[in-house]
Amino acid sequence: MKKVLIVANLRSVFARELANEFWEKQLDVTLMDFETLQIVTSTKENEMMAKRFERFRQWPKIHMFFRLYFMRQFILASDFTHINLHYSRWVYVLIRNVFKARKLFISFYGSDVYRSSWVSKQIQRPLYLLAEGLSFTNSKTQEHFLRYHRICTNKTRVCRFGLKTLDYIDQNRNTAVTIMRETLGYKVDKYIITCGYNATPGQQHMKMISQLEGLGSDIKTKVQFVFPMTYGNMDYKSKVMERLKETDLDYVVLENFLHGDENAYVKLASNMMINLLVTDSFSGSMQEFLYAKNEVITGEWLPYDVFDEAGIVYSKLNGFEALPHLIEQVMTLNRNDLLEKNIGIIDQLSNWKNCIYSWEEMYESH
Repeated sequence: MKKVLIVANLRSVFARELANEFWEKQLDVTLMDFETLQIVTSTKENEMMAKRFERFRQWPKIHMFFRLYFMRQFILASDFTHINLHYSRWVYVLIRNVFKARKLFISFYGSDVYRSSWVSKQIQRPLYLLAEGLSFTNSKTQEHFLRYHRICTNKTRVCRFGLKTLDYIDQNRNTAVTIMRETLGYKVDKYIITCGYNATPGQQHMKMISQLEGLGSDIKTKVQFVFPMTYGNMDYKSKVMERLKETDLDYVVLENFLHGDENAYVKLASNMMINLLVTDSFSGSMQEFLYAKNEVITGEWLPYDVFDEAGIVYSKLNGFEALPHLIEQVMTLNRNDLLEKNIGIIDQLSNWKNCIYSWEEMYESH
């Protein structure tokens, strides 16, 4: 029987949701958080490793190597048959010998492909050659990777993450918008525009805010802007909040992590979502807003060909300076019927019931 270890950042929902899908099928899957070394199984969350590691945090420049040591020891003491590294890091090369007796899989999230330097790509090549399988969330990112690692062509495949929030959105479609907005602290009578989805510099909030300030006063009085800052870089969050205080925008900053129904409320209570990342792979949050029938504005530089090919309705811009005009333009549109079609398309692309099979197949094929 296969016994799988998934190493990921557990603050992100993707690995947890993947594991939950496997646990529902009674498969033996263990999660390890690379940052904290927390171990999670279907029956418990073990923080022993994390506590052992705490004393090494006083050496910030080298604590990563202590994490690698503990990770190596944990793997050696266990009988995993498969190891799935989520997000490609060059440091894993340092313990590649521990992977040789097991089936290794690497799942790329997007930025680990697009923002990886040439040197980092070369350092990680031995890891890619060792791996049994390399997965990507879309074919565009897969193609970009293969420009540098053509030798790995036969190992690559597309494995999309499903989105559990889609189920919660469906369960709350009939909830009154006023109730959802009051729960979240929004104005009930305004047009809600959600700006990004976390507190990381890649969201480019500063550029976004500068353009939002340029909106006409007639638009500003109608709109409340929402900035989800429930996870990410806290120093960056503070800078964004300070910047917002300098504006005349009506805004809300979401700071508490939201689960289940309230996470669905964020999407259903919104009218428009702005997603202007530096790079991305297959934005889960953007899909959730589309599934909730939001108008979405995103950058044409982002690799969303799969959305275009599937016929999803949304708007693109090629530079931040176009944002004020596009917001005003989109606010005048009445394309409810077109946005309705997005629901079925996103369901096919990203409902876990359709996505889990590609992950099962990747593990089963080796």
